[in-house]
Amino acid sequence: MPLQLAAKNDLYNKAADETVHWVVYEPPYRNRWLDDAVITKAEARQSDGYWLHNTRKRAAEKVKTSGASNYLHRIKLIASARSVTYQGISSPQEFWNYLETFPKNSISRVYYSGHAAPSALLLSLAHDNTCGPFADGKDVISVKDINKNSKLADRFVTSAPPASKFYGCYTHGFANEWHNVFGVPAEGALHKIDFGSIDRPSSYNNVLERLQQTGKPDWKTYR
Repeated sequence: MPLQLAAKNDLYNKAADETVHWVVYEPPYRNRWLDDAVITKAEARQSDGYWLHNTRKRAAEKVKTSGASNYLHRIKLIASARSVTYQGISSPQEFWNYLETFPKNSISRVYYSGHAAPSALLLSLAHDNTCGPFADGKDVISVKDINKNSKLADRFVTSAPPASKFYGCYTHGFANEWHNVFGVPAEGALHKIDFGSIDRPSSYNNVLERLQQTGKPDWKTYR
C-alpha cells in the first residue's frame, strides 16, 4: 500500500532514465482473496467473528466494483495505469532471479514495504492456534541471503545512486548488509515502523517520509 500510494502521488522522484518495477509476492494475496471473497457457512455461524468477516467481504466487493477480479488483478491494473512493470513471484528465490535478469549497472535502487524482523524480510505472515503471528521459513528473504547473492553486485548502479529503502520493522541490519554487499547506500528502521500513520492526518504529506518520521523508528542510513 505505501508504495502504491507513492506511485499514485509521484513520490519516487524518478530520474528521467528510471523505470519502476513492482515485484509482488503473490501467494499471500491469493490466499487472502480466498478468505475475503466468500463468507463460509462456518464463518457465518461465528458470532465473535461476524464483523470481521463482513468487513473483509466488503473489501473484496470494493475491489470487484473497481473492475478487478481479485487483489492481484487490482495491483496489476494500478501498475499499468502508473506505467509500472509488474512482476509476480511465488518464492523468495524468484526475487533474486529477477534481479539477475537486469543488465549490469542498471538497478538504481530497491524499495521494500511489508513485515520484517531483525533477521529477515517476512513476505507472508501466518497465525498459530493462539493467534500469534509467525513467518514460515519458506516465505522470507533473510539477511544471510544477501551475501549468498553477492554475484548480483554488478547489477547495481554504484555511481551516486539514490538509497535503497526497506520499509519494515527492524530493517536496519538488512539495510546495512545490503549496503556492505552491493556497495550502494541503503536505509532501514532500527525499531518498529508505524504503518497505521498512513491513514492518520500528518504534517508529512509524503507517505514514505511519514513512515520514516512517525513514532520512533530511528531511521538509519548506510552510505
